[in-house]
Amino acid sequence: MESDPGASDRDLRCGQTGGHAYALAVEFDGAGFCGTQVQGKGERTLHAVLAAALEKLDGASVHLRLASRLDTGVSASWLTADVRLRQERDPALILSALNGNLPRDVAVRAVAPVAAGFNAISAASGKTYVYRLSVRPVRLVLDRTAWWLRELDDPERLAELAALIRGRHDLSGFACLRHNDSDDADPVRTITEADWSHARQDGADQWTLRLSGTGFLYKQIRGLVGAMVHVAGGRATVEDFRRLMAAGRNAVKFANVAPAEGLRLERVAYDPEPAWVSVAMARAMRATRAQGRPG
Repeated sequence: MESDPGASDRDLRCGQTGGHAYALAVEFDGAGFCGTQVQGKGERTLHAVLAAALEKLDGASVHLRLASRLDTGVSASWLTADVRLRQERDPALILSALNGNLPRDVAVRAVAPVAAGFNAISAASGKTYVYRLSVRPVRLVLDRTAWWLRELDDPERLAELAALIRGRHDLSGFACLRHNDSDDADPVRTITEADWSHARQDGADQWTLRLSGTGFLYKQIRGLVGAMVHVAGGRATVEDFRRLMAAGRNAVKFANVAPAEGLRLERVAYDPEPAWVSVAMARAMRATRAQGRPG
């Protein structure tokens, strides 16, 4: 799932809403998670894993809100969350403590103190996603973060199709319905960047889509990629893609959504950005303090 509706009611009720506010930048491998948001009892989600580490740090349940809702199998390099802690803490200490208590498929890359009213969802100015294709005759074994294709007949069509979606459009024909109130929301979004790049690596043609915009509908990016690959594979035409663009919610899809494993949230952007403290910055600050101590 790639989408920008608000967090669930259960997320917002998870713990106290007062206290000291911080933003977290989280990286995780989606292969081992049932998505990011709170689910049924026993489901391993990013929210549950982060909440457990934060409770161990703060000694009580905490408010935790993630900036994006991601499906099972989707990963992130920089997913922002906002949290409330009972105690004021040095961001560098929060960073160290959380990473010491998180499993190896999750890491907090940076922490920033933020204003009490900071909302990781509504404050976001844009999001960037990356989708990877790996084209080779033999299936992928070691690379779990790409959609494996045996062949792609006309890959030059990918760049042509990406150019079509730049700008402000209703591209709801590539998205999926949630069957709730969000389906009635304005589907128009602005896509500021849509570019495919190519590299030859380990005997495979690697095609990477970088897509930035103000927000995306439910499964919209995977729907776009699925349709683009359908055209590049010779099973539909560029005109078919244009008709799907124009049809909006009335579109009759000609391709399945692309698999989740190829999708990664690269960054959630803010203007201005929080005053992030990264691991490297924390080390530099410790070194500076150590140099200032008398010998």
